[in-house]
Amino acid sequence: MEPFLIHLIAINAATFVVFSIDYLLCLKFPALDNMAANSLILDIFPIAGGAAGMLLALFLLGGLGRGHRMNKDNIAWWFLAIVCLIVWGLVAAAKFGLLSPGMGIDGPLSGWDTGKLGVLATYLAVVNIVTFIAFVWDKHVAKNGNDPSRRLPEARLLALCLIGGSAGGLVAMHTVRHKTTKWYFTWGSPFLTALDTAAVIYVHLVGII
Repeated sequence: MEPFLIHLIAINAATFVVFSIDYLLCLKFPALDNMAANSLILDIFPIAGGAAGMLLALFLLGGLGRGHRMNKDNIAWWFLAIVCLIVWGLVAAAKFGLLSPGMGIDGPLSGWDTGKLGVLATYLAVVNIVTFIAFVWDKHVAKNGNDPSRRLPEARLLALCLIGGSAGGLVAMHTVRHKTTKWYFTWGSPFLTALDTAAVIYVHLVGII
């Protein structure tokens, strides 16, 4: 069996076990859940390739407490796992030949399909405008104390950033001073911008655009 595949199986199994133990310990000792050191240690596992194990643990074990759906207490875990799953999925696709990045003499700057690039540019413009409006709207509702049910869930705002609207979200955050105290927005939005850029270059190198 491929060492890479062995690594993925082992790290995902270990991640599931570690998160399961941590979840049960946090139910018994709630103070543990708020320790930065605990969070930093757990962050290592999905980054190392255990994103699927983390998502499985969140989905299955969440039902023992506050439910497996995204909420303010676990949203950072969900999005870290999703992002890491995407990254490792692309790595695995390249590793096993499902997608084969090719680097020409001019690197990622050459060979772009202008038609597809135009479609991509239009999509990114639209999604970033939508994301900007979503952040501004949520700030407006929050500032004016309107019906909380009209607020946009953080998961929805982060999802808009994930699918390409991170630049619009980042501009809106600093324009209207919204979500700037939430680390998973202040750090997450620039990271997602970098991830989206890397993803575009990746799909170009494999010949999709």
